[in-house]
Amino acid sequence: MKRSIRILICILCVAAVFGASASAIVPYASFTYSNTGATLESPHAYVPDRIIDSNYLDLIKPLDDPKDLFIDANNNVYIADTKNNRIVICDSSFKPFMFLDTFTNGEGVPDSLLSPSGVFVTNDCIYVADTDNYRIVVFNIDGSFNRIVEEPKADVFPEGHIYKPVALAVDRAGRLYVVSSTTHYGIIQLYPDGKFIMFLGAQKSSLSLWQIFWRQFRTAEQNARSEKVVPTEYNNITIDSSGFVYATTNSLDKGAMRSAILGKSKAGTYAPVKKLNAEGTDVMARNGFFPPSGEVPVGVANMNGGTAGSVSSIIDVALGPQNTMTLFDSERQRFYTYDEQGNLLYIFGDKGTQIGQLQNCSSITYMGTDLLALDTTTDAITIYKRTDYGDYIAAALQNQIDRTYDKASEYWQALLQRNSNFDQAYIGIGDALYRSYKYREAMEYYEASSDTAAYSDCFKKIRQEWIEKYILIIPAVIIVVCIVVSRFLKYAAKVNKAGQVTKDKRTLKEAFLYGFHVIFHPFDGFWDLKHEKRGNLKGAILILAITIAGYIYYGIGRSYIYAPGNNGISFIGEIFSILTPYFLWCVANWCLTTLFDGEGSFKDICIATAYAILPLPIIMIPTTLLTNVITLQEVQIINLLIQVAYIWAGFLLFFGMMVTHDYSLSKNILTTLGTLVGMAFIMFIGVLFSGLVAKLFTFFYNIYVELSYRV
Repeated sequence: MKRSIRILICILCVAAVFGASASAIVPYASFTYSNTGATLESPHAYVPDRIIDSNYLDLIKPLDDPKDLFIDANNNVYIADTKNNRIVICDSSFKPFMFLDTFTNGEGVPDSLLSPSGVFVTNDCIYVADTDNYRIVVFNIDGSFNRIVEEPKADVFPEGHIYKPVALAVDRAGRLYVVSSTTHYGIIQLYPDGKFIMFLGAQKSSLSLWQIFWRQFRTAEQNARSEKVVPTEYNNITIDSSGFVYATTNSLDKGAMRSAILGKSKAGTYAPVKKLNAEGTDVMARNGFFPPSGEVPVGVANMNGGTAGSVSSIIDVALGPQNTMTLFDSERQRFYTYDEQGNLLYIFGDKGTQIGQLQNCSSITYMGTDLLALDTTTDAITIYKRTDYGDYIAAALQNQIDRTYDKASEYWQALLQRNSNFDQAYIGIGDALYRSYKYREAMEYYEASSDTAAYSDCFKKIRQEWIEKYILIIPAVIIVVCIVVSRFLKYAAKVNKAGQVTKDKRTLKEAFLYGFHVIFHPFDGFWDLKHEKRGNLKGAILILAITIAGYIYYGIGRSYIYAPGNNGISFIGEIFSILTPYFLWCVANWCLTTLFDGEGSFKDICIATAYAILPLPIIMIPTTLLTNVITLQEVQIINLLIQVAYIWAGFLLFFGMMVTHDYSLSKNILTTLGTLVGMAFIMFIGVLFSGLVAKLFTFFYNIYVELSYRV
């Protein structure tokens, strides 16, 4: 008997352990994205708590295709039960205490709701988007009828326009913001009495490349008849305490939206969520690695789910505590939460049938710190609870809002102990150090999070302090550099002038310095290079070596601000990146010009090509040095200098070949184009040949292995 009791106790203990583990399982992954779009797994900020369905609500008539969810200031819950033509109102414990379905209208006639799709509640009134009745019905907070806001009338509405309100919001002045599913001109803004004010935040229309091309060949009348392109429509709306309207859409051009996300656009032209002020201007902050658009379409289908490389289909936005914003992606049934600056905090959720997974969510909202999601397939509300990890994020954000940055830094440090992949924690600590004037320490955290803009701001402060301290050194250095460059060029000019005397052989110094005459006087320079033998193969090899050294230094010497993703280089790769195009050009040009009466030999082509690329190291080496003293706003100066180097080298190469082969301008243009085609052909043959050799090697190796096993 004792033995049986012991076995039973063990079984119960094991069952309790496994039961606890099973209850702690969350049926989805939580993660964030790095600045490159890589998936970074993170702890759960929200976990599923429970499901509120019709049985839990104890409804006689179960919910049927509910479309909207709203929580008022007293945590009362409003459900737009669409197919049942009613609004279900529950207390904070989800106990129904009121139903809005039938009423007596202002004319004393019995009336009812028909397919209500949206609900919004103020301190005094309940606003219902009575969709299939094409109107807004307003009830007092006690459920009694107040008024009906009929379809607005205005000249801006086109003839035959259909008004179908599906979502709405109301500001503190009583103005209504209505989303009509058939209106493509923006959000309809109305006075409290229903008079039309304006369209707010009209979306930009977009044409395909094919449409843009054909528009150039048609008249205005033909374009008007063939293309009735209208802006996309919004699908949901909410409003914050300051009166800013948040509106979402999932009908944007997917290609344009993808480009905006991957291009890290700060503009809201193709953004699926906008924050609109009273004038309809999008004022949303998009300071994160990627704009708040949900999925980052990097083309990788791992834990992200969904179609690889596809953008999100955003159908709702919920405003949470600490000024956070949560978007919902209906394609993946997933939540994306951002702070007020547009930084991604966490992603969670998935499509499925387990507790915490959703099938067809239509609305999301916050109840305090809890997040609620309404599913039209299961006709139920899933409640997600915030975890300790989520609490730490909220505390860090709240301390930033309160400007207690030291406390915020402590919370960010604690978050890093729980999730070392959380880039926003590094940024938060960096922000705290920046505000404490600890710029060098802040730069380390910004670099760890790949926040190049903030890193640049810190560097700018350090550079400013250094300039103020050593203000006299800067002009002195500039003067010295100018004097050294001037003296060097004068010395090179002196050597080149002395080298005008005909010689059988030129020294390496004379051959190298002659390159500085060539790059400034290309026509005379390339002529003397060939006919007067002012340069030689040794000088060409030295220039090639300097160019390779310049590229290697460019690869390893650039600053973090200029090349934030620079993780080192391959020396062999850098060498071949110069030698491969160099020899391809020389071989292709020699093969082609031999057939078209070119006067230059293969040696002449190699020497002239080497001298033509001398501007590359001359500009790239000092430019690489400059990258270490620039800020992010000055990067374009460096890019401009690099472009000048390539254009200069291309100009010299073109005219160098023309002089070397004694071609006319038109013939040289054709030869240059042919050389580029020849380079591509040689590369194709090389790849084909190497692939054939590899297959032959594999074939004979397999024969060898087979024979060795048989013997």
